[in-house]
Order: sequence, then structure tokens, then C-alpha cells
Amino acid sequence: MDIKQLHYLCALAEHRHFGRAAQACCVTQPTLSMRLRQLEQELGVALVRRGKQFEGFTPEGERVLARAQGLLGQYNNLRLEVDAMKGRLTGTVRLGLVPLSCMDLSPVLAGLRHRHQGVAFEINDMTADAILDGLNQNTLDIGGGFFEPEVLNRFDSLALPEQGVVVACSPDWSRRLPAQPEPQDLQGLPLCLPKAGMYFRQYLDTQFTRQGMVLEPVLTSDSVYRLMHWVQAGLGCALVPAGSVLFHGLPGVHCRPLALPAMARIGALVMRNDGRASLLARGFFAMAKEVWQYR
Repeated sequence: MDIKQLHYLCALAEHRHFGRAAQACCVTQPTLSMRLRQLEQELGVALVRRGKQFEGFTPEGERVLARAQGLLGQYNNLRLEVDAMKGRLTGTVRLGLVPLSCMDLSPVLAGLRHRHQGVAFEINDMTADAILDGLNQNTLDIGGGFFEPEVLNRFDSLALPEQGVVVACSPDWSRRLPAQPEPQDLQGLPLCLPKAGMYFRQYLDTQFTRQGMVLEPVLTSDSVYRLMHWVQAGLGCALVPAGSVLFHGLPGVHCRPLALPAMARIGALVMRNDGRASLLARGFFAMAKEVWQYR
């Protein structure tokens, strides 16, 4: 057994496809398959369920995979610690972010990159549940989004102040709104909203239902950039967390605070707190605290 075999196993778990896993590992598919079969022969158990394509892991494979992910995390941390001994932080910070999450990470990324030129970033749009799974399985270093308070107790977290909701719209639509609109002021306006099922959309639906209103958007999307584009084009008004600074920076888009109760979930940055957080994760957290002047 060697570290490359464990790396191939974890890559297969991430990509769920032999060819894509091999490509991610910069080897041929036959090489990856052969090394995994050698690992199975050495351990004396089948790890992978094979058919015409990848069909998942056996129960034994799931247990070996969990240990392999932990060992790979420790191995990567060892390499990072050696670099840190030399006075540098290197590697890729793997971030999972909820679309429309209420934080601007650009100054954190810029600050960390300025201080450590060897640091790069991989940013993935994910659900909150997928982020938590990624942190637990060590496929992510940092998560950002909306989380239940009890979830934050299980992780190191940097919670942001509740900032509320804003209506983002072009000048034509903003002229129909008061400076501080109420939900009733949106009646008759075309709305561009997150897709049904996303947490922020569920929150909006609940709050408007309590006001006796039903949201009937003209456009829904799980892409922040599509919402931004159509708001800027004048198709309608978007309801977004106040911390979604991308909308505030759009030329010709006005943002008005909307009077709604606070969300049950909290906007926060999270990482593992069980001693297995990577040096990259800890470095990112330290920079976030510094940039946000977090106490």
C-alpha cells in the first residue's frame, strides 16, 4: 500500500468515474484501475463495485475510504507543515460556498495571496449540507454559507452580523419602491429569485406566506451571476441577502433594504475544529479574522 493508491481511491470517490478520476490524478485510466486492484489484492477485500462503469464502493470499501481520506489529510498537512517550517504557506485552499452567501471573501483571498504567493484557491458552489459533508470528509478546507446555530457549535466558525434582505433592481423598477419597502410594496413587480429548494428561497417563501402573499417570480436560478445579469438588464427585481455585495457593485442597480425578520440560519465561515483542519484552512481563518477585525 502506498500514498498514491489512497489518492486514487479518494479521487474515485470524488469524481464517481474512473476516467475523470484518472484525469484528475494525471494518470491513464488503466493505471488507476490496476493500482486499485493491487490495493484490493493486498488488503484481501473488494473495495470497488464494478460493472460497465463505476457502481460505488463495497461496505469494506467505504470503511477503507474513510480511513484513506483521514490519512491523506494528515499527509497533506505534513507537507504543509514542512513548508511552514521554511516560512511559507503553499497549496490550494478548497472552499465550498452557498450561492448567495452573505460574505465578501475577496479581501481575504487577496490578503492571503499577498502574504503567501504559493497559495491558490478552488471555489465550489454547493449546498450547506454538501459543504458540511466535504469538511467531514476532508475534501474541503473552508465552508461559507447559512448554517443552523447547532451546526456552528460543531465547527470553528466566524459568524457575521445579521444584515437582512435587500431588493436589487434597475432604476425603472426602483422608482416604484419607497426607500424602505415592505413586502406588500413588491406586489405586481416582476421578481428574479433563487430556485425553489434553496435555503434562502425557502426563507423568503415562509416570510411572504406569513404576510398572505405568494411569490411568483418571472425568473429563478441557482446562479448568482444569472440573477445579477437579469436584474441589470431590467427584467425584474431580485431579493438577496444584504451582504451579497456583487449586487451593490453593479452599475445602474439600486439596492433597498426590505423589512423582514431575521433568518434562523446564520451567515458564517466554517472549518473543522477537531485538530484535523489543514494549515491552509487555519491560515485562511486567521486572515479572515484579520480582515474582518473579528474578536
